Amino acid sequence: MTYLERFQNTILALLTWTMTLVTFVATLDVIYTLAKYLILPPVSLQINELLSFFGSILLVLIGVELLETFKTFQIDKTINVLSALLVALIAIARKVIIMEINDGTNDMGLLGLSAIIISLSLGYYLIKRSESIEK
Repeated sequence: MTYLERFQNTILALLTWTMTLVTFVATLDVIYTLAKYLILPPVSLQINELLSFFGSILLVLIGVELLETFKTFQIDKTINVLSALLVALIAIARKVIIMEINDGTNDMGLLGLSAIIISLSLGYYLIKRSESIEK
């Protein structure tokens, strides 16, 4: 194993452990937030609190998907394009969920966001379709 490969493996292991820690802490935060809302009165959740909670859940899901991408890269030394597209789609979905429409969002920003969603979805569809044709 060359010096560069050892360095790459060390950095990848460090990133994997850091991502694991961040995902674990974010999961604990989601559990704590849910327990706090369920145990402490009043139980009525406002829409902003629910959107924030769903955004936190999607953030944990992004972390899990990135960990899966790291694991795949460690084993195969390749990056799975489907995983990368899936992470990007989840991140955009999180952005849409926590976005406040009445909070001064401009039309061009929404148009750009929808173009990104359509592009990522189309790319995901085309890759999945080409995989099913190959089989």
